Amino acid sequence: MTNEKTTGDKTVTTAPKDLELIYEGSVKRVFKANEKPDRLFFHFTDDYSVFDWGKMPDTIDNKGRALARMGAFFFDQLGAPEIFQRLKDNQHLSRFDKTFLDARFKHPVFDGVCGVTNFGLPHHFKNLIEDNGPQKSLVHSILGAMPLMEVLTARVERPELHQIDGQPTYFYPHTQAQSSPQMTGRRLVPLEIVFRFGMPAGSSLKERLEKNPDYARQLGLKSLPKEGDWLERPVIEYFTKLEPKDRLLTTQEAAHISGLNSFEFEYLNEMSYQAALALFVLFAEKGIELWDGKFEMIIDYGAHKDGDRAANTKGGVLLLADSVGPDELRLIYKGVHLSKEMIRRIYRGTPWEESLKKAQLMAKGRGIADWKGIALSELKSSPEQLAGDEKASIDKLYGTLANHLIGEPVFENHPTLDQFVDNLPAKLKGEASTAAQPSTR
Repeated sequence: MTNEKTTGDKTVTTAPKDLELIYEGSVKRVFKANEKPDRLFFHFTDDYSVFDWGKMPDTIDNKGRALARMGAFFFDQLGAPEIFQRLKDNQHLSRFDKTFLDARFKHPVFDGVCGVTNFGLPHHFKNLIEDNGPQKSLVHSILGAMPLMEVLTARVERPELHQIDGQPTYFYPHTQAQSSPQMTGRRLVPLEIVFRFGMPAGSSLKERLEKNPDYARQLGLKSLPKEGDWLERPVIEYFTKLEPKDRLLTTQEAAHISGLNSFEFEYLNEMSYQAALALFVLFAEKGIELWDGKFEMIIDYGAHKDGDRAANTKGGVLLLADSVGPDELRLIYKGVHLSKEMIRRIYRGTPWEESLKKAQLMAKGRGIADWKGIALSELKSSPEQLAGDEKASIDKLYGTLANHLIGEPVFENHPTLDQFVDNLPAKLKGEASTAAQPSTR
């Protein structure tokens, strides 16, 4: 177990003693601990990444702590029934098709005996650890800074790559025995679930609709949206999660790759809509527009055996996973992006960004994946650090947003959100509706 100490009436959970790094990405590190083998510990760093480059040459003040605090806040909000009880007839959802919303509110995931209006949305988050405890020097030497997000473990079953008739083809091991009685424990569902409420500038949806206008009908839309439009109803797209490059999937392909049975996949789809609608309202109540975002899920094949509230999935229990925050969402306030899009504006149009396009084309022509290596070794190109007023503004972005959403001064000496937006340099402020390069989402 994690160590606990009592201060007055408050119980403070401290970090485990034997943290072991098992994964390091460009902005997040994942640890395990022998004293709690069914848990993982996420450490969000102050690093950032744009254009799929990986870790950039500098850091953003308070980013890691802000992401952890916001992630914990949103899991707590979505894990309770109150936000879902506010969705029916909510004025913030009135812009969307009533028939679509009525169908969501009649589904068992929403209105059933075990639905979210009674119990909230199941998720993998367990605790936010903000105290190093007596092991402060050891933990600090490993992490550099707190907090840690404690979550349930889930195994990751990576696909195997084979060349079939010269074409790269991925085979997912769990699809060989989908939801069989032998399935145990928790498993990451290898999908990136992207939800969309609109099509702002920079949305990758625009390019897909231009290439195939009928794609709008496949998504359930009656009309073709224009850039800057809200959609008539939310839509969901599925992408691969565990392949080198995210690949758009049809619903049929997503169902197969997921390894879920029909009930589980329906619940995954429905839970994604419910979580997205709840987030839309949570942000709207704070005056912020949520345009799109992404979720990850894990499937727990043991929880229902213990009387879990979601046993009516006729299989495993689906849990919202990873984290929820501005790095997973596209947020706009007073026409200004409050997400990595603000950082992308600094680098967009620079010689470095142009070299990335060239490196990617060169790598594609050679049939290799390492375009970053080409950019570094052949084009001698790498990003510069943030500087000046732009750096000062970005350093306040995550802390200011956390204060505004959580509703308390988690970060001192930060402006209000209005002050932050009003005082942004022109390049960062821009207009969310102006044309921008398509993003990966």
